[in-house]
Amino acid sequence: MRSDLLIAALLAGGLSAPALAAERTDPMSLKATGEPVRCVPNVNVNTTPAGDRVLMFRTSANRWFRNELRTVCPNMNGLNRVLVFRQTQGRHCEMDLFDIVEPQGAGMVLGSCSLGMFTPVEVPPGARF
Repeated sequence: MRSDLLIAALLAGGLSAPALAAERTDPMSLKATGEPVRCVPNVNVNTTPAGDRVLMFRTSANRWFRNELRTVCPNMNGLNRVLVFRQTQGRHCEMDLFDIVEPQGAGMVLGSCSLGMFTPVEVPPGARF
């Protein structure tokens, strides 16, 4: 109810629905800061879905990597979704697989996807994916 009121107030104040959606940062518009690499360490890494074909990886050193998945990965952006990575090397690498899991109830697997190359990128402060 409160979110409906907030959206209604924003729209009445002159913001349109497309303007609200435009707050998200397009990961493909981010400037590359180096050549793509095959692997990144998976220690202290935060992973954020940024559409149905991109994951953003932030390392503990606050370095960002854009990963363009090998195929479209539906169901990745839904509420209450968990990405479960299948790696054995202590790092995330190109072609590693991950599952999209619905943690509620039986923990149903909604699909599996494969990582692509990791491109280091510059992410501006306040960026949202």
